Amino acid sequence: MHSKKKTIADVSSWANMMDDLLTHIARLTRSPRHHIRMTAVCRSWRASLADQKINFPAVCLMLREGGNCDNYNFYSMWEEIFDELDLPELRGRRYWGSPFGWLVSHGLNCEIRLFNPFSRASFPLPKNHSLIEKLILPINPEEPNSNCIVFAIYWGFLDRRYIAFAKPGDLAWRTLSYDGDDDDDGFKFLIDDAIYFKCNFYGCLNSGEIVLFEDLHGAHPKVVEFAPQPLNFHGGRTCYLFALGENLCMTCRDPCDDDDDYEYNGYTIFKLDMDTKSWEKIYSLGDRSLLLGNCCTFTVAAADYPGCKPNCIYSTEESIHVESIGVYEVEKNRDKDIGLEPFPMSKQVEHLLPSLSPPVWIIPYPL
Repeated sequence: MHSKKKTIADVSSWANMMDDLLTHIARLTRSPRHHIRMTAVCRSWRASLADQKINFPAVCLMLREGGNCDNYNFYSMWEEIFDELDLPELRGRRYWGSPFGWLVSHGLNCEIRLFNPFSRASFPLPKNHSLIEKLILPINPEEPNSNCIVFAIYWGFLDRRYIAFAKPGDLAWRTLSYDGDDDDDGFKFLIDDAIYFKCNFYGCLNSGEIVLFEDLHGAHPKVVEFAPQPLNFHGGRTCYLFALGENLCMTCRDPCDDDDDYEYNGYTIFKLDMDTKSWEKIYSLGDRSLLLGNCCTFTVAAADYPGCKPNCIYSTEESIHVESIGVYEVEKNRDKDIGLEPFPMSKQVEHLLPSLSPPVWIIPYPL
């Protein structure tokens, strides 16, 4: 009986640890997985650590366990180990990752939220009753003076794919009208991705064209043509936009000629000259790693994020199939396209692959 009371008292004393001491210990761990475990000890620890800017250089792959459980596994590319979090807040929801530690989630009740799985912070966005293709968070909502905005790519009538945007606190999503050549009503192009680049928002179309989003804070937000598709570009491929230093770049994956939906060749990468609106095919990402799929497309400096290889593309390609998690080494494929190699832990996660949302890339504590 005495030992039981002592155990309860010990737990209580841990919860009462001083914030400064707790933060100091968290910094000394130098490990995102230890920080994640510390936030799971109790509410007071989670609240204390949520307010601290503790930066750990780790890119994580987030996967959900099978069945109806609320367990989510985070694979650290740095430490090559899984950490598990219980996240009932994501029950019955699809979600998309970001390099800012935040997810954008969409529930069966059409509710959309910004959610940080590590601090448990959450912000509501307006409901959207459309068929959501992708939700994109292009700006860190925690940056000072951040004009937080979320884009929703969704399907409408007659196989049209629209793009809308909203901010926390808005009452409704605002759909961007198209200012280009199209048929009589709305826009029929298929938009694949969106990015915040040099104080502007851009999108890329399935056809390879680049569009500019204008007047987002005005009365008539719209999409206008910005740059044509690259020469000899064959449409019908999912395109991704990303920044490479001072350059706006686009990449797309080439499907094989056969009928296998899960067989692909590698990636083609293009760099846009913002002045001449002309494209150049490039064959290197330099010291950067590119992460794409069911997330906001982003790059990181491989030297700053242990576990990431420079000049590589890490892909989940928005599929729940294990073979879709792969690594594309750009230099190795320069002369002959040999395609993606399996992600190192792909064979370990077949039982973890989600039924509602594919694996997502996320940086728990960005630099």
